[in-house]
Amino acid sequence: MANKGKKILERQNKDVHINELLAQKRVYSIAKNYQGFLIFISVPLPIIISLVVKSNPNLIDESSYIFVLYTIIAAVGEKILESSIDRLKKIAASIKETFDNKVLGINSNETLNLVLTDRELIRRYSKKYRAKQQVIDKIVNWYSLEIKNVKTNVASLLCQRTNITYDFSVRKRYKYLIYIISSLTFLVLLIIALINDLSVKGFLIEVILPSIPIIMFAYKEINSNTESIDNLNHLRNLIESTLSETNINDTIEKKQLRSIQDRIYNNRLLSPLIPDFIYNSLRPKLEDEMNYSMAERIEILRTT
Repeated sequence: MANKGKKILERQNKDVHINELLAQKRVYSIAKNYQGFLIFISVPLPIIISLVVKSNPNLIDESSYIFVLYTIIAAVGEKILESSIDRLKKIAASIKETFDNKVLGINSNETLNLVLTDRELIRRYSKKYRAKQQVIDKIVNWYSLEIKNVKTNVASLLCQRTNITYDFSVRKRYKYLIYIISSLTFLVLLIIALINDLSVKGFLIEVILPSIPIIMFAYKEINSNTESIDNLNHLRNLIESTLSETNINDTIEKKQLRSIQDRIYNNRLLSPLIPDFIYNSLRPKLEDEMNYSMAERIEILRTT
């Protein structure tokens, strides 16, 4: 019987699949740049505008028009940027779906609405990172080396579990960060208003109005992130339930692996982007937890 775990570890480091991971990373990087600009429009920009208006007497009388114009521009800009971000997320999710199908040995689902991930597209997006060894080092051995002795496709299920658990941990932390950032931004605007002893009209124009893009952005991010966390939690429970009834030498039905992979793909489409600094700061801790958890789970499977 072929050693599935060993095959996964061999496949994941082949050049063709390294290029897929590099391409996915590059697409997400572009999308996150757009996301960063969107955050700038929604969070620090209204504070900057408020400070500029207050420091320039010539602009005070025009403040109502300035903040109304900002709100309109922010709303239109948000829609344009979100459309571009959604498209890039779909490209990245399609690339990762191709990688998982080939590396984990999961049958493809022709009914999924994937972007065509031909080699030209992979080349276009992977080329920039191919020359950066430090980037390549971060994606080599994508899945834990602990699966090397798992001979059946239980190894594929364990890798799916890794994808879900890793994403779940990061998204919980991101959700709290959004709460903090949006609350602090509103608080700063409120403090500026109180220092300048604004009237009710001034408060509405200079605090509430510029806070609308912030509130809308925070609501959308928190809502979609909560939905993603719920979906990931459901998938975790499903996988844990399957593993609790599985021995390390058992074989998982291909249909079940495909069903889980469908939900992983759809979750990637719906989930908000996580800033790189959050991933980078959590990476060492999460990888340590992932490897420990994988080793522990495999040991349990051996004794089931």
